Amino acid sequence: MAMAIVHVVGALGVSFAFGILVLVIGTWEQERVRKRRFQDASIALGVPLASLENDEELIPRLIQYSSQRYSSELLRNRVSDLCGPLRTAWGWLSTLLQVGVMAGVGWSMYTEGAQSAVVMWSVLAVAIFFWLASVAFSFACLLLTGRYPGEANMARKSLAAVIEQRSSTEAAQETAKPLATAWET
Repeated sequence: MAMAIVHVVGALGVSFAFGILVLVIGTWEQERVRKRRFQDASIALGVPLASLENDEELIPRLIQYSSQRYSSELLRNRVSDLCGPLRTAWGWLSTLLQVGVMAGVGWSMYTEGAQSAVVMWSVLAVAIFFWLASVAFSFACLLLTGRYPGEANMARKSLAAVIEQRSSTEAAQETAKPLATAWET
């Protein structure tokens, strides 16, 4: 019985640690993609990278560049947009399968005894398999389109948020001006 507890707790603990590692790698990948986008924009616009982050006058040029580069009209962006939800669905399938394996092993332990606890390590095997397949799929999408799965869609959403923020800031400044002049008089 003690060995069954070791197998169950060990397999679930290592699987959880692997999940955290995958999240950390995913965060690193997103930051890398963001830096690559800024570097590409810096080269295309012919301005230093630091200027893109600090110079307000470059924002219209950056918006124009990004809207052309990540346009949904381009086939490579459409393929990237398709790959994003596919990779997300693959991740959900992985999670469902892992939960299914845990439930199946738990049921097997309940009906057949603790000797089937060693099968709990298959949860980790499923997680590793799905992660490796996801990495291979992402790499194939990158090679095919020059974008990570869903990158173009995320860039367009970010671009829309920037445009919305700028327009609401400008509108707030416009409505604040008459109030300021009214206050001064």
